[in-house]
Amino acid sequence: MCNIINTIDRNNLGSLLENKNQNEPSFEMISFANKIPPIEKVEDLKYVDELFYSYFTSDKDTKKFACTSAEIFARRTYSGCSDIGLAIAPILRIKGIPTIYVESAQVEWIIDIQENNERKELMRGHIFLEIYINNKWYLYDPTFHLVYDRYNYDNFCLPRNFYVFAKALNCHEFNVYSVDDEKKVGIRVLNNFDTSKYKKPNYEMIDLKKL
Repeated sequence: MCNIINTIDRNNLGSLLENKNQNEPSFEMISFANKIPPIEKVEDLKYVDELFYSYFTSDKDTKKFACTSAEIFARRTYSGCSDIGLAIAPILRIKGIPTIYVESAQVEWIIDIQENNERKELMRGHIFLEIYINNKWYLYDPTFHLVYDRYNYDNFCLPRNFYVFAKALNCHEFNVYSVDDEKKVGIRVLNNFDTSKYKKPNYEMIDLKKL
């Protein structure tokens, strides 16, 4: 397949509860987390989802990847999936849920950059979170209010034609501070990826908005 960027040690779940550097929590973030009931099962993420989208509004003009989680909370707006992931991941950790920030790229975009490495368009990517609840890993897509059960974290093929290229606590850990950085890192990791290896994963989808 390909060698993704991976800073995660799953044998040390405590390290996946650490909020440092880009994820360093502010008083506002801790107050936000305290409003959320204990997360004891995956369905309890509905409370996180509802509170987040009642607290934040969308603003496409913000700088993606550059801001810290505290800065995203301070402005109470998100530019897209990267800000959403950077805001929610540390909140889940505060609530005792080991959480991994997952960066992915759309397979069609990978094909484009392989055919023309100098292509100027922005990456077509998406942010997911891996979360550990009741001794089980799930894939969480907070942008679309979805959780995937029967998740296999060793399978880098993700739903909706996305493929993993980095896993870390946050995007600054793999040197992504801008949309241009994201594209450069994605190209470096995925340029030799055999896109015929992508297979749609057979996960059970839970729609939090329908619970």
